[in-house]
Amino acid sequence: MGEGTVTLVEPREPFSASPGVSTGYANVWPDDDGVLRRLTSRVDPAELLGRGFPADRPGLPSLAYAGALAVQCGLPARAGYINYRGPAGSIPALPVEDLFLPDRWLGSWMESGRIFEDRIVWVGPLSEIRFKDYHASPFGAMAGVEVQAQMLETLVGAGPLPVPGRTATLMCIWGLALSGALTSMAARHAWLPLVVAVAVVSGWGALALALFALAGKVLPVVAPMAAFLIAAGGGVGARFMAEQRERRRLRSMLGRYVSEEVAQVIVNQPDEFSHALRGERRAVTVLFADLRSFTAWVETAAPEIVVAQLNEYFKTVVDCVLAHGGTLQKFIGDAVLAVWGDTRTAGPAEDARRAVESALAIRSAVGRLNHSWAGRPDRVPFHPGIGLHHGPAMVGSIGHPQRMEFTVLGDAVNVAARLESANRQLGTDILASDSIRELLADRHRFLALGPTRLKGRRQPVGLHLPLGPRVDPEPGWLAAAEAAQQAWTRGDFSRAAAQWTELAGQPTPLAAFFQTRLELTRSLAAHPPGDWRGEISLDSK
Repeated sequence: MGEGTVTLVEPREPFSASPGVSTGYANVWPDDDGVLRRLTSRVDPAELLGRGFPADRPGLPSLAYAGALAVQCGLPARAGYINYRGPAGSIPALPVEDLFLPDRWLGSWMESGRIFEDRIVWVGPLSEIRFKDYHASPFGAMAGVEVQAQMLETLVGAGPLPVPGRTATLMCIWGLALSGALTSMAARHAWLPLVVAVAVVSGWGALALALFALAGKVLPVVAPMAAFLIAAGGGVGARFMAEQRERRRLRSMLGRYVSEEVAQVIVNQPDEFSHALRGERRAVTVLFADLRSFTAWVETAAPEIVVAQLNEYFKTVVDCVLAHGGTLQKFIGDAVLAVWGDTRTAGPAEDARRAVESALAIRSAVGRLNHSWAGRPDRVPFHPGIGLHHGPAMVGSIGHPQRMEFTVLGDAVNVAARLESANRQLGTDILASDSIRELLADRHRFLALGPTRLKGRRQPVGLHLPLGPRVDPEPGWLAAAEAAQQAWTRGDFSRAAAQWTELAGQPTPLAAFFQTRLELTRSLAAHPPGDWRGEISLDSK
């Protein structure tokens, strides 16, 4: 601070002039964090007091060093860390008045002063409130007189703990920083740097403690540990950001060729996807949607109109599939194949629920789309048919080595496609199989259509019309439709025809189906089958 603020306060003459008296400065200099760790035996007065101090005057000894010289002549000046015996109170202390009270002076502890034999005695204040002479030590607050005693004991004992040099400290810092960076770059799993960090920090702390306890050596702890954690944390953070950027880029690129769900699995679960690529059997729910009368329209419409309208339709359908957690597998001409459970599953019942609700959402969304197209000469109404089935399927990557496709195939897909085709002959737009009905019996309402033999299948498949969640109000015509279906299944065609006639004349969403079933019932009534079991056969795909 300069010579204007620092002064040298000499002891009073009765003390300094007495024979055999040594003096030293009582100042201590804590570290930057306010903790007193370092011991200084001698300071250059000119360094503290400025140029006004005589340059030829020898350096001032510290109070502890002056006391040590009084005990051991010729003891060299030392610098380093104070080798504390322990916290405050480690060195015995007694009130000065005990020296003048006969019962205490003659007591068993002091024994007429024999407690002081062959000991170094320090005299100083211990009252923190009055004298404010307390300092922060590694063991907590400690009175200045005990700090001086601890420093003197360090000088006449094993000596100060050596302070790590600048070169050694920098080597420790850079060594741990480099190891932290290498750890973050070499680790394959995200949890590995954390495990290594805990191991390195614990090991470094244990090494420092062992060196201190066994060899009296002080190893830098905080700075190297901080360097390691900063380097490792920064490396992990940089690597994480780079991986996230690469994943977004890869997912964006893959999204142009495969569905978003498949792209996410490829990017986020590469091991699981690699296993699936080799092929495995899974229980999946399949939605197959196709447009009716599309081929005839394509033959006459302009190509640009077909492409534009198809893109609007596909966006509507795909949005409904993705909103309900499905995977868009592929476009097959004007058909859409969507699957639940191929890349991720929420359980058979939940997959089936999402698929059914996606089909109902497609019906509503396409209805709104047709309404928006009304009156436009470049648009025609679209009427998709949807088939839903739950069953086992093969999931894997198939194709040419230069053009592979992650897809599902098997009976589940074939049945869903047959159900979609059956809508044309039955006058319906959504058909679900028995497996869907069984999974959702307590959550969705269905109208059973009885067993039906589909083209290319030996065993009949029970068909059902999804009507919506059971929490919704029951349609008023449902009881009559179920009664008509039961009469039709029993072979009571006249009664069934009467009920179908009444239902076909009502403005219901299934009016086309009721009319188709009425015509079939009349045909069966005119030519009753001999072995009627409530089954019909569909002869087209």
